[in-house]
Amino acid sequence: MPIDMQYKDGLRIDRFLNDLVIEAMNNGASEKASEYLKRDNERIEKALEA
Repeated sequence: MPIDMQYKDGLRIDRFLNDLVIEAMNNGASEKASEYLKRDNERIEKALEA
């Protein structure tokens, strides 16, 4: 199962980076990109739950 763990670790890193970008954008940037990243995080969360 190391491959599955590596995949989930990659998703966790993606999630962390998305959260950083969302926070920065909410402090004075584009709402459209922020919504995209929020949807991407939802996709990541579902994959991590599986």
